[in-house]
Amino acid sequence: MFKKFADLLNKSSESVVPKQSSLYPKERQGTCSICSDNNLTLVTLSKTCRHEAACCIPCFTQNISSNINSKGTHRFECPMPTCNVVFEPTEYYHLLDARLKDLVDKLLLNRLLETDEEFRWCKSKKGCGAGQLVSNHKDLLGYYTCYACYQPLCFRHSIEWHTGYTCDEFDTERTQNPDLASDLTVLAFTKQCPNQTCRTPIMKFEGCDVMTCCRYGTHTCVQAKDKCDHGGQNYCGQKFCWKCLGKIDIDKKTGAYIRSCNKNCEYASLNNN
Repeated sequence: MFKKFADLLNKSSESVVPKQSSLYPKERQGTCSICSDNNLTLVTLSKTCRHEAACCIPCFTQNISSNINSKGTHRFECPMPTCNVVFEPTEYYHLLDARLKDLVDKLLLNRLLETDEEFRWCKSKKGCGAGQLVSNHKDLLGYYTCYACYQPLCFRHSIEWHTGYTCDEFDTERTQNPDLASDLTVLAFTKQCPNQTCRTPIMKFEGCDVMTCCRYGTHTCVQAKDKCDHGGQNYCGQKFCWKCLGKIDIDKKTGAYIRSCNKNCEYASLNNN
């Protein structure tokens, strides 16, 4: 079952993106639009950017590296407000250290795996974060078991196994029962805050996998001067990883994220311990 998955992961000598760095399409001397320092070498990362070079290499490096470290992001847009170009990994890869290169490779591999009809993430409410290729899914009775946490899961619906119903019966019941359809939406898009004194259900439809126990959901939760009330007393403000429910705390001195992801989670490499 796992051979195809293992073969992909074991290609450690083959990066998902090339190791060769590309030349900067444009360079000039000037004032960086991000740090405002003068007499710097300004560059563009993408040849599709039509504007003149406006950002220095250290600012590009710091911005991209910090976003990978904190959010596990691998998709970056040009910081210029009039430009909507999305950088290819090959265009920023050479700015990263060895650890971040390896992490981006894994993130890109996971995105590639997600396009395979046999791949599924564990959807256990306990918070697992593992993923696997279920190569025998056509021979299943509807469910398979997560290799990491042993939770029975439904292959068709990508939720915990609906005990007592076959997949066809479950679809029929869902069609006839609006309450069950609503429950399925909750199962698919909602998880409980990992703070044991809170446990508020949080819904996610889009955005990165860094969540906040807040009515706004993601890390962009209107934290104006750290005074966001997170939508009221029902929300505690705890940050956590959506994939595995690992808590994410903030270093009070540096502002850096302190992650505690499950060892099976795709973001475990970002843990600080």
